[in-house]
Amino acid sequence: MFSIDPLADPTRLRIVRHLSEQGSASLRELAAAADVHLNTARPNVVELERAGVLERERPTPSGPGRPAVRYRLVEGWSPPSADFRGLAEVLGAALLRAGSGPGEIRAVGEEWGRYLLGRPGTHDVERELPLALERLGFQVTLSGSTLRLSACPCSLVLPQRPQLLCELAVAVADGVLAGAGSDLRVGARDHNPPTRSCTARLERAGA
Repeated sequence: MFSIDPLADPTRLRIVRHLSEQGSASLRELAAAADVHLNTARPNVVELERAGVLERERPTPSGPGRPAVRYRLVEGWSPPSADFRGLAEVLGAALLRAGSGPGEIRAVGEEWGRYLLGRPGTHDVERELPLALERLGFQVTLSGSTLRLSACPCSLVLPQRPQLLCELAVAVADGVLAGAGSDLRVGARDHNPPTRSCTARLERAGA
């Protein structure tokens, strides 16, 4: 049975996603896809090998010198399909019981956004922001400066106060933007829990 532990790290998740899209890749290509240094990618690839997620291809020699090692996902491997909605509902209820205020919730969201992004520095926001929010259960469309979220889990996980989870998602988005070195932040927004959708504008910080 496959454990989700190897995919808990954002770098390893990007590596797996790249291989699922491209079929195979060298270590250097995986480092570029994960936006990390080669020396950072190497131990993550080793961990995924140990976990039985990916394997080395057997390259066909085509001239002098040793052919470059390439990696691919293990045949038949697929991510776990467990539904974590029940766990999310429990955590949402715990959030209410703990009486966490907006400031605390925002701090947690921003910190988590930076974690999901991985290594700080310049990143492609149009790519990374949707990926981070999709990991939280949202369907995301980023068009120009307009961020649209649909199939929002907020009213399912925390029906008593869905706006709390909406604001948590906003904080995660701001954490991703800050970690990516962007001066954009989530500005005006419209939460619509009954339709499980939200629309937000990305604005220059301080504008």
